[in-house]
Amino acid sequence: MTDQVPDTDQQGEMELAAERLQRFAHRLTRMAHEQVQSRASLEQRWLEDLRQYHGEYDPVTSANLQDSEGSKVFVNITRNKTNAAEARLQDMLFPTDDRNWGIGPTPVPELEGVEPGETAQGPNGEPVDLSQIAEQVKREAKKKARAMQDEIDDQLKEGRYQIKCRDVIHDAALLGTGVIKGPVIVGRTKKRWDTQGGISQLTIEEALEPSAERVDPWDFFPDMSARHIEEAEFIFERHLWTKRQLREFARLPGVLDEQLRSVVKGGKDNSQIAKDHTNDIRAITGVDSINSTNKYEVWEYHGPISKAELLDAFDEAGEQITEEEVDELNDEVEAVVFFSGNNVLKVVLNPMDTEDRPFSVFNWEKDESAMFGFGIPYLMRQPQRVINAAWRMMLDNAGSSASDIIVANRDLIQPADGSWSSQPGKKKLYFLTDKRRNVQEAFASFTIPNHQTEFANIFTMARQLADEETNLPLIAQGEQSDHITQTSSGMAMLMNSANIVLRRAVKNWDDDITRPTISRFYDWNMQYSDDEAIKGDYTVDARGSGALLVREKQQESLLAYANISAGNPEMAIRRDWKGLDRELAKALEVPYEQVTLPDGEIEEKKQQAQEAGDPEMQLKQAEIQLKMQEAQAKAQREQQDFQLRSQQQQWEQQFEAAKLQTEQEKARLEIALKEGITLAQLEQQAGLESQKLEAQMQQTAAKLQTERDKAAAQLTEEQNDRMAREQNMANGWDSYG
Repeated sequence: MTDQVPDTDQQGEMELAAERLQRFAHRLTRMAHEQVQSRASLEQRWLEDLRQYHGEYDPVTSANLQDSEGSKVFVNITRNKTNAAEARLQDMLFPTDDRNWGIGPTPVPELEGVEPGETAQGPNGEPVDLSQIAEQVKREAKKKARAMQDEIDDQLKEGRYQIKCRDVIHDAALLGTGVIKGPVIVGRTKKRWDTQGGISQLTIEEALEPSAERVDPWDFFPDMSARHIEEAEFIFERHLWTKRQLREFARLPGVLDEQLRSVVKGGKDNSQIAKDHTNDIRAITGVDSINSTNKYEVWEYHGPISKAELLDAFDEAGEQITEEEVDELNDEVEAVVFFSGNNVLKVVLNPMDTEDRPFSVFNWEKDESAMFGFGIPYLMRQPQRVINAAWRMMLDNAGSSASDIIVANRDLIQPADGSWSSQPGKKKLYFLTDKRRNVQEAFASFTIPNHQTEFANIFTMARQLADEETNLPLIAQGEQSDHITQTSSGMAMLMNSANIVLRRAVKNWDDDITRPTISRFYDWNMQYSDDEAIKGDYTVDARGSGALLVREKQQESLLAYANISAGNPEMAIRRDWKGLDRELAKALEVPYEQVTLPDGEIEEKKQQAQEAGDPEMQLKQAEIQLKMQEAQAKAQREQQDFQLRSQQQQWEQQFEAAKLQTEQEKARLEIALKEGITLAQLEQQAGLESQKLEAQMQQTAAKLQTERDKAAAQLTEEQNDRMAREQNMANGWDSYG
């Protein structure tokens, strides 16, 4: 029989536990206060960034301008620069028709239950090495990776991830730092209509799902000694909650009700640690300040706590923890603590087995000495001041030089109406009191020099310095200077050069936001999801920089690549033509789904084309037929050339025969004259020789005719041989008979 603990001892133990919890809350409050003090100078810089973004002077400059009688205008180019940079980065990171991340299997994926060297029995009882079934493992890994990608994509879309990321980009462009938090578990209401028997009924379901949230940089207080989020020993996040939000928080499991009631009884200002800059921001934007607020300051702590502090919080909440779990705890454990003032409201262990904290930080311009970076207003602070000063001087100088300074001698003149002031458009009458003096001696006019050109040069140089210091030229803002070429290729080159700096920002986003955030969602699904079809060995691919190419350049590259692949059979086999078609439509900004037939209709058209004849074979036959026609035309030209050559040779033979006959006649006539005999007698004597010569000439002509016939036969045979080979190749034969 166990001894009963007296009520007094139990009451004393409860008081000691409450005191320990109060000391725990006091320790966290002191740590938070230290981070708030360390960040005070940074907040003053943020306020100055906001004033510059909204076209307001800082308090010191504003007071000085109020004391002077000069111009007080503010030429706000900071807002345009900041908005242009923000919009440009958003357009690069979040294309409207694609994700900027992906999930794929590792290069050597390993499936659960498959060990290297493990064997099993095949269909016929033979041993099979499971680790050698590489292709099957890869296919299964790709299938599961796509399922995991779809699951995370659905979770992010439900939580409006892109909208919140745009807010983070705005924070980074304006203040230099943007923070996103995820996964955080939220209760989401899902509505579904069920129709049975013609009657529709609405079904509402509550589901806890992971989501992502944008964290206001003003409420983000990490370990200020850390230079990167990975180096932070702890992280604080401030919440300014209304009483309604406190009631919703009280419904969560593990909330310490007595501690929460103490916060409500203590009032809204009892737990204030950090200054609320809402009124300062409202004053900058021209909105009236609020004298009182109905917000309670609740802090969320992510970091190590002692084992004793954890056990005290669990005992106070009435939750149980097993001895095995206690033994597994080290001296410090990673936990999440909600507290307000000296009251601990809720303590839970880090829900992630990886002990990753849910925060990711993005800097527009990194600061190597701190976790917080620099925004566009800070980068162009000095050029903005020069621009304002130059513009004020231009206006003051223009006003001063527009009217002359008149000096009058009162001893020589007197106004007719007795007033020395003058009004525009009204004639003024003066009397010369000393007639011995000249009226020119009574008046003198002086003109203040006009320096508009010099001030305009300063203004222009300051604008150029703003482009240089922010690395955001006019071409990156959508504006075009006079010297920029009008050709498409030149414009593409300039746009690509202008994107170099933004490309670095996109890389930073990939490394600091996309990859760690998606990895945490992957870890959460691997740990808590009940769907085994999505679990596997994956890697996260952050591909925000893939959207940085200029669209015109991307279009040209895709078209060129498609043409090269189509002309090379080896490359054509490797291409996913459907995917390439989709990418071309995306680059050309064409609605792919609206201009593409469904898969069923595409298959029907392919079947119809095959029944009508294979288009590829028809094209091949047309090419062969064209080649045959070209070969026939070539043979005809060669035949014509041979006939011309033969005719020319015949003409030459006839000419030689006629020439030989003429020479013979001439020779006989000379001989007859010389010997004093008649030509008939000479022909009788030379008859035998003429017959011999004629026979020789006939023999030569016959020989030439034989050679011509032989050459013509050989040419005809070659033509027939060529045509036969081409016909056999068209039929797919390698030889001919």
